Amino acid sequence: MEYKYIYFLMEDLSGGIIVEKIMQKYKKEQKVDYKIKSFKGMGGIPQKISKASQAKTKQLLSSLPNYLKGFDKALAHMEGKKAVFVILDSDDNDCVKLKEDLVKMYQELNISLQVYFCIAIEEMEAWLLGDKKALVCAYPDARLNILQKYMQDSVIGTWECLADVVHKQGAKHFDKKVYYEIGKFKCECAEKIGRYLDIRNNKSPSFNFFLKKLDQFCGII
Repeated sequence: MEYKYIYFLMEDLSGGIIVEKIMQKYKKEQKVDYKIKSFKGMGGIPQKISKASQAKTKQLLSSLPNYLKGFDKALAHMEGKKAVFVILDSDDNDCVKLKEDLVKMYQELNISLQVYFCIAIEEMEAWLLGDKKALVCAYPDARLNILQKYMQDSVIGTWECLADVVHKQGAKHFDKKVYYEIGKFKCECAEKIGRYLDIRNNKSPSFNFFLKKLDQFCGII
């Protein structure tokens, strides 16, 4: 059996937790090794990506060209299949334009490493909202009336919607909280709901796109 290795580059820690939960389940289907690196925010694609050296930052897109060039060299002599999955939120960006910019950046790097760009619409919390059963298992007191009104992968303030569904005080509890508290809440949801996710039964189109790319890499489809 051919060896398979994936390096995941994530926008933030909660997204890394979600992917870790997914991969724990996915490895029961396919033998694949992986590593996850979480950044501290999205940042932006550098304008001069052709420069030989790029300073590494704590933001995903700002560091991405440098990381991809490094991986291209480091993994070149590894046996088997290898790839990098870049996973980020679309937030309020135009998803099509963001994907085009990422592909353009990849092409300008002139590397041979296989890279998949997977964009969560609007935020990765949409992947948690896409599995109602998992959500209720994690939060038995969830407000299902709010969850039923949620339109999957809609741009409405996704993590706030999740907070309204599972937190006693809803999203308003975080109105005056620092980003650290919001991040802590997101990580808690990722950990609790991720534990119960059914990776083959999720209503989120962006989740299913990610899983499709995983299957393609592993040769399932």
